[in-house]
Amino acid sequence: MRIYRSIRWRRIFIFITSIFICSPLAFASTLKEKSNLNREKGAIYLEDFTQEPVILMAQKQVPIYVSPQGKRSVGQLRKGKKVTVIAVLNNQFLIKGLALHGQVKGWVTQLALEKLDKTFSDNLRILSKRKKIVDDLIKNQQIALGMNTSEVIASMGKPNKKNSKLDRKGRLDVYEYSTFERVAQYKLRRDGLGNLFKQKYYVKMETGKLSVKFNNDIVESIEETEGNPLGGQNVRIVPIPIEL
Repeated sequence: MRIYRSIRWRRIFIFITSIFICSPLAFASTLKEKSNLNREKGAIYLEDFTQEPVILMAQKQVPIYVSPQGKRSVGQLRKGKKVTVIAVLNNQFLIKGLALHGQVKGWVTQLALEKLDKTFSDNLRILSKRKKIVDDLIKNQQIALGMNTSEVIASMGKPNKKNSKLDRKGRLDVYEYSTFERVAQYKLRRDGLGNLFKQKYYVKMETGKLSVKFNNDIVESIEETEGNPLGGQNVRIVPIPIEL
């Protein structure tokens, strides 16, 4: 029996490069509903991390563009008016606010706006890096120490069994999963001319059972309770989520 436990970091996060836990259970591509924005590659979209609007004051009158590359102006930012920040890409902000001719949405240089709070900016970068790691884990139907319950469910589906406990220290949850793998099988068939051929098909076979323990919504330990579902491999650790 192998048990993997997490260590809680608040300020410093340590990444361990290792092989992830695999599960062939259902994959959920997103953890929550997102807007229908056409997203700019590489940009950090604030709606992924906070439901609260981020409002900044426009300090300069500058052009607003349809892209962060400065292609095609859609208006002039109105100095002294508040705008809502939608996304950040390098030194460009996607904003929604009042231009000289009315409401617009587009990209402006960060120099045209008041500065974001440094703590907010630092945490946003940390969360963005974490999201890329977690999205990759979910895409590959894997889990790691430091993920939260919704991320684990998005990756592995709903547990076969769940136990919960509340005490003065908070909430403890244990999710139990069966892990499977697809095994190739063959059977003899005849084609239209009566010739024999091998037809390949797959069956799902259980490889073991995992017990995932959450402490206040964060994966604290992962235990092999039956078989060897981890295949003798180590587990990855991701930073615990933080609030902006």
